[in-house]
Amino acid sequence: MASVVPSKDLDAVQFFETHIPIWNAALASVGVTGPQVAQLDAATKACRGAFTKQQAAKDAAKANTTTFQNDATTMRSIGGDLIKSIKAFAATTNNPDVYGIAQIPMPAAPSPVPPPGQPTDFKIGLTGSGAVQPTWKCTSGAASTGAFFVVTRKLAGESVFTTVGNIGAKKFTDNTIPQGVTGATYLVQGFRGDHAGEVSLPVGVQFGVSAGGGNVQAAPLKMAA
Repeated sequence: MASVVPSKDLDAVQFFETHIPIWNAALASVGVTGPQVAQLDAATKACRGAFTKQQAAKDAAKANTTTFQNDATTMRSIGGDLIKSIKAFAATTNNPDVYGIAQIPMPAAPSPVPPPGQPTDFKIGLTGSGAVQPTWKCTSGAASTGAFFVVTRKLAGESVFTTVGNIGAKKFTDNTIPQGVTGATYLVQGFRGDHAGEVSLPVGVQFGVSAGGGNVQAAPLKMAA
C-alpha cells in the first residue's frame, strides 16, 4: 500500500479521485465490491472538502494579516503625528506638565557628545611643493559634530611646541617648514567646544636637504611615535 499510495495527503486525494471511477467500473475484474469503493469515495470527498476549507482559511488568514498590517501602519502614522503635536505643544508652552497629563514620557535630555579620542595611525606625506602633510585617525573626530584638531610642532633644535594650525579635517598641510631644517615633531589634539581629547604621541619626521642647502626634498621620511 505504501508504495502505491503517495505519501503526501493531497497527492493521495488526487490518486484516489483518479482511481475510484476506474475501480468502480470494473468491480469484479479487480476483486473489490461496490460498498468498498463507495466507502473510499466518501472518505476521499470528505478529505477533499477539508482541504478546500483549509485553503480558504489560509487565504482568509493571509488577507486578514495583510489588512491588520496595513491598518497598524496607518494607526502608527496617525498616532505618531498626534504625539508630535503633544510634544510641540509642551515645547511651545514651555510646560513639562503636558507630558504627565498626556501620560507619555518626557524626552530625555541629549547626552553630551564626548571629546574626540586620541589621534593615532599617523601617516606622513610630502606635497609637490615640499609641504609636510600628516594624516591621522581619530574616533568621534568628525567635523560635522563640531570636532576640530590643534596641531603643534617643534622643529629640530627647538625646545617647545608651537601651534601651527587648527583644522576640522584629519589631515594638515604644513607649508611653513623653514629651509634647511632637518626634522620636525608634531603633536595633534582633538577638541569639541571646550572639551579636549587626549593628545597624540609625538610624531617625528626627518627631512633630506639639497646639497645647496635649499629646498626640503622627498628623501626617505622617518616617522617615530
